Amino acid sequence: MSDWPVVSARRFETFVRWSTYAVVTTPLVTLLSGLSGTGFPTRGHRDTVVAAAVLAVLLVVGNVLVSRRSVDLVVGRGRRPPAAGLVAWGGLLVATVAVLLTIPGPVPAVTVAAAVGSAAASLVPLLDARRTLALNAGVGALAIPLAVLVDPPLLVVSALIVSVALWACWSSVWTLRVLHELQGAHADRAALALANERLRISRDLHDVFGRTLAAIAVKSELASELVRRGRAERAADEMAEVRRLAGEAGTEVRRVVRGELRTTWQAELDGARSLLGSAGIQCLVTGDPVPAAGADALAWVVREGVTNVLRHSAATRVTIATSVEAGEAQLTIANDGAGTGQPGPADPNAGTGLRAMAERVGAFGGRMETRRDGDWFLVDAVVPLPGREKA
Repeated sequence: MSDWPVVSARRFETFVRWSTYAVVTTPLVTLLSGLSGTGFPTRGHRDTVVAAAVLAVLLVVGNVLVSRRSVDLVVGRGRRPPAAGLVAWGGLLVATVAVLLTIPGPVPAVTVAAAVGSAAASLVPLLDARRTLALNAGVGALAIPLAVLVDPPLLVVSALIVSVALWACWSSVWTLRVLHELQGAHADRAALALANERLRISRDLHDVFGRTLAAIAVKSELASELVRRGRAERAADEMAEVRRLAGEAGTEVRRVVRGELRTTWQAELDGARSLLGSAGIQCLVTGDPVPAAGADALAWVVREGVTNVLRHSAATRVTIATSVEAGEAQLTIANDGAGTGQPGPADPNAGTGLRAMAERVGAFGGRMETRRDGDWFLVDAVVPLPGREKA
Protein backbone atom coordinates (compact mmCIF):
# COMPACT_ATOMS: atom_id res chain seq x y z
CA MET A 1 0.00 0.00 0.00
CA SER A 2 1.28 3.49 -0.83
CA ASP A 3 2.62 5.57 2.06
CA TRP A 4 1.67 8.94 0.55
CA PRO A 5 -0.73 9.87 3.43
CA VAL A 6 2.16 9.47 5.89
CA VAL A 7 4.52 11.56 3.77
CA SER A 8 1.88 14.25 3.20
CA ALA A 9 1.05 14.47 6.90
CA ARG A 10 4.71 14.88 7.83
CA ARG A 11 5.31 17.54 5.22
CA PHE A 12 2.19 19.44 6.17
CA GLU A 13 3.14 19.16 9.86
CA THR A 14 6.43 20.88 9.04
CA PHE A 15 4.52 23.61 7.21
CA VAL A 16 2.12 24.09 10.14
CA ARG A 17 4.95 24.31 12.64
CA TRP A 18 6.95 26.90 10.77
CA SER A 19 3.94 28.97 9.77
CA THR A 20 2.85 29.00 13.41
CA TYR A 21 6.34 29.99 14.47
CA ALA A 22 6.21 32.85 11.97
CA VAL A 23 2.91 34.08 13.42
CA VAL A 24 4.04 33.94 17.06
CA THR A 25 7.17 35.98 16.31
CA THR A 26 5.19 39.02 15.13
CA PRO A 27 5.79 41.04 18.36
CA LEU A 28 9.54 40.94 17.74
CA VAL A 29 9.08 41.77 14.05
CA THR A 30 6.82 44.72 14.90
CA LEU A 31 9.25 45.95 17.55
CA LEU A 32 12.26 45.75 15.22
CA SER A 33 10.32 47.52 12.48
CA GLY A 34 9.50 50.33 14.88
CA LEU A 35 13.11 50.62 16.04
CA SER A 36 14.39 50.76 12.47
CA GLY A 37 11.97 53.60 11.68
CA THR A 38 10.66 56.45 13.72
CA GLY A 39 7.79 54.69 15.46
CA PHE A 40 9.56 54.44 18.83
CA PRO A 41 10.79 57.56 20.62
CA THR A 42 14.32 57.16 21.92
CA ARG A 43 14.90 60.34 23.92
CA GLY A 44 14.07 59.64 27.53
CA HIS A 45 12.78 56.13 26.80
CA ARG A 46 15.93 54.32 25.77
CA ASP A 47 16.00 52.03 28.82
CA THR A 48 12.31 51.31 28.44
CA VAL A 49 12.72 50.42 24.77
CA VAL A 50 15.63 48.09 25.61
CA ALA A 51 13.54 46.43 28.32
CA ALA A 52 10.64 46.08 25.88
CA ALA A 53 12.98 44.49 23.32
CA VAL A 54 14.34 42.00 25.84
CA LEU A 55 10.83 41.11 27.02
CA ALA A 56 9.65 40.76 23.41
CA VAL A 57 12.49 38.33 22.67
CA LEU A 58 11.65 36.28 25.77
CA LEU A 59 7.95 36.34 24.88
CA VAL A 60 8.67 35.09 21.37
CA VAL A 61 10.79 32.25 22.79
CA GLY A 62 7.91 31.37 25.12
CA ASN A 63 5.44 31.54 22.21
CA VAL A 64 7.57 29.16 20.15
CA LEU A 65 7.88 26.67 23.01
CA VAL A 66 4.13 26.74 23.76
CA SER A 67 3.15 26.45 20.09
CA ARG A 68 5.60 23.59 19.65
CA ARG A 69 4.04 21.73 22.58
CA SER A 70 0.57 22.48 21.17
CA VAL A 71 1.37 21.01 17.75
CA ASP A 72 3.03 18.01 19.42
CA LEU A 73 -0.21 17.34 21.26
CA VAL A 74 -2.18 17.55 18.01
CA VAL A 75 -0.01 14.88 16.36
CA GLY A 76 0.06 12.75 19.51
CA ARG A 77 3.76 13.06 20.29
CA GLY A 78 3.87 15.35 23.29
CA ARG A 79 2.49 16.39 26.66
CA ARG A 80 0.70 19.51 27.81
CA PRO A 81 2.97 22.40 28.84
CA PRO A 82 3.61 22.42 32.60
CA ALA A 83 1.39 24.72 34.63
CA ALA A 84 4.38 26.59 36.07
CA GLY A 85 5.68 27.27 32.57
CA LEU A 86 2.30 28.60 31.43
CA VAL A 87 2.12 30.88 34.46
CA ALA A 88 5.62 32.24 33.75
CA TRP A 89 4.73 32.71 30.10
CA GLY A 90 1.54 34.58 31.01
CA GLY A 91 3.49 36.79 33.42
CA LEU A 92 5.98 37.54 30.66
CA LEU A 93 3.12 38.59 28.38
CA VAL A 94 1.70 40.90 31.03
CA ALA A 95 5.11 42.43 31.67
CA THR A 96 5.73 42.98 27.95
CA VAL A 97 2.36 44.68 27.49
CA ALA A 98 2.88 46.82 30.59
CA VAL A 99 6.29 48.04 29.44
CA LEU A 100 5.11 48.73 25.89
CA LEU A 101 2.15 50.78 27.13
CA THR A 102 4.55 53.16 28.91
CA ILE A 103 6.08 54.14 25.60
CA PRO A 104 4.14 56.81 23.69
CA GLY A 105 3.32 56.51 20.04
CA PRO A 106 1.19 54.27 17.79
CA VAL A 107 3.76 51.57 17.04
CA PRO A 108 4.12 50.35 20.67
CA ALA A 109 0.35 49.97 20.81
CA VAL A 110 0.40 47.90 17.62
CA THR A 111 3.19 45.81 19.15
CA VAL A 112 0.93 45.23 22.17
CA ALA A 113 -1.80 43.92 19.85
CA ALA A 114 0.78 41.69 18.13
CA ALA A 115 2.00 40.37 21.49
CA VAL A 116 -1.49 39.46 22.65
CA GLY A 117 -2.41 37.96 19.28
CA SER A 118 0.77 35.91 19.04
CA ALA A 119 0.25 34.49 22.53
CA ALA A 120 -3.29 33.54 21.57
CA ALA A 121 -2.05 31.93 18.34
CA SER A 122 0.34 29.76 20.38
CA LEU A 123 -2.66 28.13 22.09
CA VAL A 124 -4.91 27.88 19.04
CA PRO A 125 -3.69 24.35 18.03
CA LEU A 126 -5.26 23.00 21.24
CA LEU A 127 -8.68 24.61 20.66
CA ASP A 128 -11.74 23.68 18.66
CA ALA A 129 -13.64 26.14 16.44
CA ARG A 130 -15.97 27.36 19.20
CA ARG A 131 -13.15 28.08 21.65
CA THR A 132 -11.09 29.71 18.91
CA LEU A 133 -14.03 32.01 18.15
CA ALA A 134 -14.31 32.89 21.85
CA LEU A 135 -10.55 33.55 22.03
CA ASN A 136 -10.78 35.74 18.95
CA ALA A 137 -13.57 37.74 20.54
CA GLY A 138 -11.57 38.06 23.76
CA VAL A 139 -8.51 39.38 21.93
CA GLY A 140 -10.72 41.88 20.11
CA ALA A 141 -12.18 43.05 23.41
CA LEU A 142 -8.70 43.55 24.86
CA ALA A 143 -7.80 45.75 21.87
CA ILE A 144 -10.62 48.21 22.54
CA PRO A 145 -8.73 50.14 25.26
CA LEU A 146 -5.94 50.73 22.75
CA ALA A 147 -8.25 53.06 20.82
CA VAL A 148 -7.07 55.95 23.00
CA LEU A 149 -3.47 55.34 21.91
CA VAL A 150 -3.85 54.35 18.25
CA ASP A 151 -5.81 55.79 15.38
CA PRO A 152 -9.02 53.73 14.94
CA PRO A 153 -8.24 52.76 11.31
CA LEU A 154 -4.84 51.42 12.36
CA LEU A 155 -6.39 49.59 15.30
CA VAL A 156 -9.03 48.01 13.07
CA VAL A 157 -6.40 46.86 10.60
CA SER A 158 -4.30 45.43 13.43
CA ALA A 159 -7.33 43.61 14.90
CA LEU A 160 -8.16 42.14 11.49
CA ILE A 161 -4.58 40.97 11.03
CA VAL A 162 -4.64 39.27 14.44
CA SER A 163 -7.98 37.64 13.65
CA VAL A 164 -6.79 36.36 10.29
CA ALA A 165 -3.62 35.01 11.90
CA LEU A 166 -5.61 33.16 14.56
CA TRP A 167 -7.95 31.53 12.06
CA ALA A 168 -5.08 30.73 9.69
CA CYS A 169 -3.32 28.89 12.52
CA TRP A 170 -6.52 27.10 13.51
CA SER A 171 -7.39 26.03 9.94
CA SER A 172 -3.85 24.76 9.35
CA VAL A 173 -3.94 22.69 12.54
CA TRP A 174 -7.45 21.43 11.69
CA THR A 175 -6.17 20.27 8.29
CA LEU A 176 -3.24 18.57 10.03
CA ARG A 177 -5.69 16.76 12.33
CA VAL A 178 -7.65 15.55 9.30
CA LEU A 179 -4.48 14.32 7.60
CA HIS A 180 -3.44 12.41 10.72
CA GLU A 181 -6.91 10.88 10.98
CA LEU A 182 -6.63 9.89 7.31
CA GLN A 183 -3.21 8.41 8.02
CA GLY A 184 -4.69 6.45 10.93
CA ALA A 185 -7.55 5.28 8.73
CA HIS A 186 -5.07 4.04 6.10
CA ALA A 187 -3.10 2.22 8.79
CA ASP A 188 -6.28 0.66 10.17
CA ARG A 189 -7.35 -0.37 6.69
CA ALA A 190 -3.96 -1.96 6.04
CA ALA A 191 -4.12 -3.82 9.35
CA LEU A 192 -7.67 -4.95 8.62
CA ALA A 193 -6.71 -6.13 5.15
CA LEU A 194 -3.80 -8.06 6.62
CA ALA A 195 -6.02 -9.61 9.29
CA ASN A 196 -8.62 -10.56 6.67
CA GLU A 197 -5.95 -12.14 4.49
CA ARG A 198 -4.61 -14.13 7.42
CA LEU A 199 -8.15 -15.21 8.27
CA ARG A 200 -8.75 -16.28 4.67
CA ILE A 201 -5.53 -18.28 4.55
CA SER A 202 -6.20 -19.96 7.90
CA ARG A 203 -9.79 -20.78 6.92
CA ASP A 204 -8.77 -22.13 3.52
CA LEU A 205 -5.96 -24.18 5.03
CA HIS A 206 -8.37 -25.58 7.60
CA ASP A 207 -10.95 -26.49 4.98
CA VAL A 208 -8.49 -27.84 2.42
CA PHE A 209 -6.18 -29.77 4.70
CA GLY A 210 -8.94 -30.95 6.95
CA ARG A 211 -10.33 -32.78 3.96
CA THR A 212 -6.89 -33.87 2.71
CA LEU A 213 -5.70 -35.16 6.08
CA ALA A 214 -9.00 -36.94 6.66
CA ALA A 215 -8.64 -38.66 3.29
CA ILE A 216 -5.04 -39.64 4.04
CA ALA A 217 -6.08 -41.03 7.44
CA VAL A 218 -8.93 -43.04 5.95
CA LYS A 219 -6.88 -44.46 3.10
CA SER A 220 -3.92 -45.23 5.36
CA GLU A 221 -6.20 -47.12 7.75
CA LEU A 222 -7.73 -48.96 4.81
CA ALA A 223 -4.25 -49.86 3.51
CA SER A 224 -3.27 -51.20 6.92
CA GLU A 225 -6.40 -53.34 7.09
CA LEU A 226 -5.76 -54.67 3.60
CA VAL A 227 -2.22 -55.62 4.56
CA ARG A 228 -3.50 -57.52 7.60
CA ARG A 229 -5.89 -59.39 5.35
CA GLY A 230 -3.10 -60.31 2.95
CA ARG A 231 -4.33 -58.12 0.09
CA ALA A 232 -0.99 -56.43 -0.57
CA GLU A 233 -1.78 -55.37 -4.14
CA ARG A 234 -4.91 -53.47 -3.11
CA ALA A 235 -3.02 -51.99 -0.14
CA ALA A 236 -0.30 -50.76 -2.52
CA ASP A 237 -2.96 -49.01 -4.61
CA GLU A 238 -4.31 -47.26 -1.52
CA MET A 239 -0.81 -46.15 -0.46
CA ALA A 240 -0.21 -44.81 -3.96
CA GLU A 241 -3.40 -42.78 -3.50
CA VAL A 242 -2.04 -41.52 -0.18
CA ARG A 243 1.17 -40.48 -1.91
CA ARG A 244 -0.85 -38.67 -4.59
CA LEU A 245 -2.88 -36.80 -1.96
CA ALA A 246 0.31 -35.76 -0.15
CA GLY A 247 1.76 -34.46 -3.42
CA GLU A 248 -1.38 -32.48 -4.16
CA ALA A 249 -1.22 -30.91 -0.70
CA GLY A 250 1.87 -28.87 -1.67
CA THR A 251 0.11 -27.53 -4.75
CA GLU A 252 -2.94 -26.65 -2.70
CA VAL A 253 -0.77 -24.71 -0.22
CA ARG A 254 0.54 -22.49 -3.00
CA ARG A 255 -2.96 -21.98 -4.38
CA VAL A 256 -4.28 -21.02 -0.94
CA VAL A 257 -1.48 -18.49 -0.36
CA ARG A 258 -2.01 -16.91 -3.78
CA GLY A 259 -5.77 -16.82 -3.33
CA GLU A 260 -6.29 -19.08 -6.35
CA LEU A 261 -8.10 -21.86 -4.55
CA ARG A 262 -11.43 -22.64 -6.18
CA THR A 263 -13.87 -25.47 -5.70
CA THR A 264 -16.72 -26.76 -7.83
CA TRP A 265 -19.97 -28.41 -6.88
CA GLN A 266 -19.51 -31.57 -8.95
CA ALA A 267 -15.88 -32.01 -7.87
CA GLU A 268 -16.90 -31.83 -4.21
CA LEU A 269 -19.71 -34.33 -4.71
CA ASP A 270 -17.37 -36.76 -6.47
CA GLY A 271 -14.75 -36.28 -3.76
CA ALA A 272 -17.34 -36.83 -1.02
CA ARG A 273 -18.59 -40.07 -2.58
CA SER A 274 -15.04 -41.37 -3.03
CA LEU A 275 -13.89 -40.43 0.46
CA LEU A 276 -16.98 -41.74 2.24
CA GLY A 277 -16.86 -44.90 0.17
CA SER A 278 -13.26 -45.49 1.18
CA ALA A 279 -14.34 -45.21 4.81
CA GLY A 280 -17.14 -47.73 4.29
CA ILE A 281 -19.88 -45.11 4.59
CA GLN A 282 -22.85 -45.17 2.24
CA CYS A 283 -23.39 -41.83 0.47
CA LEU A 284 -26.66 -40.88 -1.20
CA VAL A 285 -26.95 -37.67 -3.26
CA THR A 286 -30.46 -36.51 -4.13
CA GLY A 287 -32.31 -33.38 -5.15
CA ASP A 288 -32.19 -30.59 -7.70
CA PRO A 289 -29.08 -29.45 -9.58
CA VAL A 290 -27.46 -26.51 -7.83
CA PRO A 291 -27.21 -23.35 -9.97
CA ALA A 292 -23.76 -21.87 -10.48
CA ALA A 293 -24.66 -18.81 -8.35
CA GLY A 294 -24.99 -20.96 -5.24
CA ALA A 295 -22.60 -23.79 -6.06
CA ASP A 296 -19.44 -22.15 -4.68
CA ALA A 297 -20.73 -21.61 -1.16
CA LEU A 298 -22.53 -24.97 -0.94
CA ALA A 299 -19.50 -26.83 -2.31
CA TRP A 300 -17.48 -25.65 0.70
CA VAL A 301 -20.25 -26.81 3.00
CA VAL A 302 -20.11 -30.28 1.42
CA ARG A 303 -16.33 -30.38 1.84
CA GLU A 304 -16.37 -29.39 5.51
CA GLY A 305 -19.50 -31.37 6.30
CA VAL A 306 -18.02 -34.60 4.99
CA THR A 307 -14.75 -33.91 6.81
CA ASN A 308 -16.67 -33.46 10.07
CA VAL A 309 -18.45 -36.77 9.52
CA LEU A 310 -15.12 -38.56 9.20
CA ARG A 311 -13.56 -36.78 12.15
CA HIS A 312 -16.35 -36.61 14.70
CA SER A 313 -18.73 -39.49 14.09
CA ALA A 314 -18.99 -43.19 13.41
CA ALA A 315 -21.68 -42.75 10.78
CA THR A 316 -22.58 -45.52 8.37
CA ARG A 317 -24.87 -43.47 6.12
CA VAL A 318 -24.69 -39.92 4.76
CA THR A 319 -27.34 -38.15 2.70
CA ILE A 320 -26.63 -35.01 0.66
CA ALA A 321 -29.93 -33.44 -0.43
CA THR A 322 -30.45 -30.23 -2.42
CA SER A 323 -33.45 -28.19 -3.47
CA VAL A 324 -33.99 -24.94 -5.31
CA GLU A 325 -37.09 -22.95 -4.49
CA ALA A 326 -38.25 -19.46 -3.54
CA GLY A 327 -35.07 -17.89 -4.96
CA GLU A 328 -32.80 -19.94 -2.69
CA ALA A 329 -30.59 -22.99 -2.98
CA GLN A 330 -30.89 -25.30 0.03
CA LEU A 331 -28.50 -28.04 1.09
CA THR A 332 -28.90 -30.62 3.84
CA ILE A 333 -26.12 -33.01 4.87
CA ALA A 334 -27.37 -35.72 7.23
CA ASN A 335 -25.50 -38.58 8.88
CA ASP A 336 -26.61 -41.26 11.31
CA GLY A 337 -23.73 -40.72 13.75
CA ALA A 338 -25.34 -38.14 16.06
CA GLY A 339 -24.91 -40.39 19.10
CA THR A 340 -21.14 -40.71 18.77
CA GLY A 341 -19.89 -37.40 20.14
CA GLN A 342 -20.40 -35.24 17.06
CA PRO A 343 -20.51 -31.54 18.05
CA GLY A 344 -23.99 -30.09 17.95
CA PRO A 345 -25.39 -26.60 17.46
CA ALA A 346 -25.10 -25.71 21.14
CA ASP A 347 -21.81 -27.50 21.83
CA PRO A 348 -19.32 -24.91 23.20
CA ASN A 349 -16.43 -27.21 22.33
CA ALA A 350 -17.36 -27.49 18.66
CA GLY A 351 -14.34 -26.98 16.42
CA THR A 352 -13.70 -24.28 13.88
CA GLY A 353 -15.25 -26.28 11.06
CA LEU A 354 -18.86 -25.37 11.78
CA ARG A 355 -17.93 -21.73 12.32
CA ALA A 356 -15.95 -21.68 9.08
CA MET A 357 -18.95 -23.09 7.21
CA ALA A 358 -21.26 -20.50 8.75
CA GLU A 359 -18.84 -17.70 7.81
CA ARG A 360 -18.57 -18.86 4.23
CA VAL A 361 -22.32 -19.16 3.83
CA GLY A 362 -22.85 -15.80 5.55
CA ALA A 363 -20.41 -14.15 3.15
CA PHE A 364 -22.80 -15.11 0.34
CA GLY A 365 -25.77 -13.68 2.22
CA GLY A 366 -26.98 -17.10 3.34
CA ARG A 367 -27.45 -18.86 6.63
CA MET A 368 -26.52 -22.19 8.17
CA GLU A 369 -27.67 -24.18 11.18
CA THR A 370 -27.15 -27.61 12.68
CA ARG A 371 -29.67 -29.83 14.41
CA ARG A 372 -30.26 -33.36 15.70
CA ASP A 373 -33.09 -35.66 14.80
CA GLY A 374 -32.79 -38.83 16.84
CA ASP A 375 -29.58 -40.56 15.77
CA TRP A 376 -29.21 -38.25 12.81
CA PHE A 377 -27.11 -35.09 12.75
CA LEU A 378 -28.10 -32.55 10.08
CA VAL A 379 -26.39 -29.50 8.61
CA ASP A 380 -28.77 -27.12 6.78
CA ALA A 381 -27.38 -24.38 4.56
CA VAL A 382 -29.34 -21.88 2.47
CA VAL A 383 -27.90 -19.31 0.04
CA PRO A 384 -29.85 -16.76 -2.03
CA LEU A 385 -29.72 -16.97 -5.81
CA PRO A 386 -29.18 -13.61 -7.56
CA GLY A 387 -31.85 -12.76 -10.08
CA ARG A 388 -34.42 -15.09 -8.53
CA GLU A 389 -37.02 -13.44 -6.32
CA LYS A 390 -38.59 -15.23 -3.42
CA ALA A 391 -42.13 -16.39 -3.96
